Amino acid sequence: MKLYFVTTNDFKIKEVEGYLAGTDLQLQPVAYQIQEILNLDLEIVVQDKVLKAYAHLGHPCVVEHGGLLIKALGNLPGGLSKVVWDTVGDKICSFLGPSDSRNAIAQSVIGYCDGQRVHLFKGETHGVIADAGRGSYAFQWDPVFIPDGETKTYAEFGFPDKSKYSQAAKAWDLLVRTLKVT
Repeated sequence: MKLYFVTTNDFKIKEVEGYLAGTDLQLQPVAYQIQEILNLDLEIVVQDKVLKAYAHLGHPCVVEHGGLLIKALGNLPGGLSKVVWDTVGDKICSFLGPSDSRNAIAQSVIGYCDGQRVHLFKGETHGVIADAGRGSYAFQWDPVFIPDGETKTYAEFGFPDKSKYSQAAKAWDLLVRTLKVT
């Protein structure tokens, strides 16, 4: 089955190709810039994105949006993670004081629109925010997120090693399992 993935993010394309390796899904990236709404809730952002992607393509397609929910910051930046990261980068680590919880949830939501309905698939990974950015795999906030039970950031793991923890891998797995059932 051909899966049209609407994104302009080459990092996402590379990672998703890795997640889908060994499945019968053939990823077909579609470079189209979707004007994203600003909302902390990733599911609301993805619902809007996939409807815009479907309207543009006119056939079934998929989008993905990830976010970092930092407990001490009231789950900010959430659905605004890309905007915040592009603005402040790893300075986000310094937003947390010495007595603040560094607990965070990395979340990815995938939206698939088949022309009849929007289907959402969410993956989550619990972890903490590092004291400072570390690692060379610079995909958004990977340098600051450490999954529970580990000492390395996603950026220090790099790809494909980070995929064993990745919230995106979990969300894509849910999509794959659902598409094989339906």
